[in-house]
Amino acid sequence: MKSSHLYRFILGWIAIFAIISSSNAMAATATKIRIGSQPVNALDPHFIASIADILVTEQMYHHLTFIDPSNNPVSDLALSWESPDGKVWTFTLDDGPVFSNGTPVTAKDVVFSYNRLRDPKIGAPTVKLYENVSEITALDDHTVRFTLNQPNPDFPSDAGDFHACVIPDGTKNPGKAHIGSGPYMIKSYFPEDRLILKKNPHFKGKVNLDEIHFIFSPDIGGQIEALRGGELDFVGGLTTEFAETIKNASNTKLLLNSANMHWVIHMRSDAGHVAADSRVRKALKLATDHQSIINAVRPGLASVGNGFSPVGPAFAGLHLVEKPVMDLEKAKALLAEAGFAKGLTIDLVAQNQLDVIPIATVWKEQMSKIGVTVNIQVIPTDVYYGEGENSWLKCDFGITDWGSRATPVTYFNLAYVSDGPWSSSHWKDAEFDDLVHQVGIEMKLDKRTELYHKLQRILIDRGPVIVPYFEKAVVGVSKNLNGVELPSDWARTRFWNASITR
Repeated sequence: MKSSHLYRFILGWIAIFAIISSSNAMAATATKIRIGSQPVNALDPHFIASIADILVTEQMYHHLTFIDPSNNPVSDLALSWESPDGKVWTFTLDDGPVFSNGTPVTAKDVVFSYNRLRDPKIGAPTVKLYENVSEITALDDHTVRFTLNQPNPDFPSDAGDFHACVIPDGTKNPGKAHIGSGPYMIKSYFPEDRLILKKNPHFKGKVNLDEIHFIFSPDIGGQIEALRGGELDFVGGLTTEFAETIKNASNTKLLLNSANMHWVIHMRSDAGHVAADSRVRKALKLATDHQSIINAVRPGLASVGNGFSPVGPAFAGLHLVEKPVMDLEKAKALLAEAGFAKGLTIDLVAQNQLDVIPIATVWKEQMSKIGVTVNIQVIPTDVYYGEGENSWLKCDFGITDWGSRATPVTYFNLAYVSDGPWSSSHWKDAEFDDLVHQVGIEMKLDKRTELYHKLQRILIDRGPVIVPYFEKAVVGVSKNLNGVELPSDWARTRFWNASITR
């Protein structure tokens, strides 16, 4: 058995090395960095979802604002913003950025981009996020006004959502056009093995790198070996074991930051599915030992939070501090009440990425203690985020990755309200929906905090997810790579100021 695993590992590493060698031969004289990555799923920036999608688009596009390593909105395309009442927000734009097609960026491009992001007919995941926007107006070439239906104190953060990439006015097919105003643009794309970015010749800032090579492989172990061997320069989302390996190697180093990154075990809760019964959901929660999952999967690089909400400790006072409760006997009793006294069998879909399979394995063992049999179905990440029956939005139980967001309400609007576009649980709760609406427009911090705590209480009591832990952002890089600042969501890492010595 061990020989079989070793054989597959060696074959995986050889495949990565072959891809990298091919990439090196294509650009032997270029100053470049090589990123270990899962395959890209989407290149329309308004529809990106996976870590790989985000990591690529962050090199190509501006947003109005960007979320800094401390989770605050800072200038990106917008130099400044103001609002007298939280309802009318005016952004003043930098007059320097130019798209990769040579066209200067103007307020009209911002209006077009954000209108597309909020258009239900287009159907981007941000429709819910921007539904409070009633009108977007270009006051002149470099001033944009957003008029909201109701106040939103966090709108500058919302404007910096990773989907909110500014594209040229009138772009018909952004997924094929790939026109941004960031420092890089697509040179070539081979879906099975790599994507190569080159300099945007119209970018006015200093750019040290000629190219960025994204080398696709689902084998994180192979990526780590390639990093140690000097064939990659950046690998993200490390487990504790891999982090120790990188920390102890002579030619690599770690970058870390606090984050609200987390995995969600979602339980599909609409009619006809076993977790539609709140007693089943509660039983699975009561049988989950969060700290044991951390100890097995990510010791020293994660914290528990309150167990069943996406609002982690990184949100400080907005986070409801409450330790998850375990009670195996009560869990068994609840299952019996729900009609599963003799046991329950469920299928858990696990994407082949990072911590997912270890989490699934530990959780499966924990569930066996209350008579629940968990069948783990491992599928590629691109299949998990695809359209099939085992995809994240269709499967009964799945494990989904969530990056850091600037505000907790973003998670709620995307995946927890009844009409959330990424509601993998299909859970509906009228009281929860109403509170989400209230927290989104409340201008007073003390009242907003109270509402956030009520929302988390509902999720703890009857919500549709288990959050095993909140992890630190940790990536491994070559010791020769400099100028990279790690955001709280490492998928949003920008290499705009990166440099490397060989």
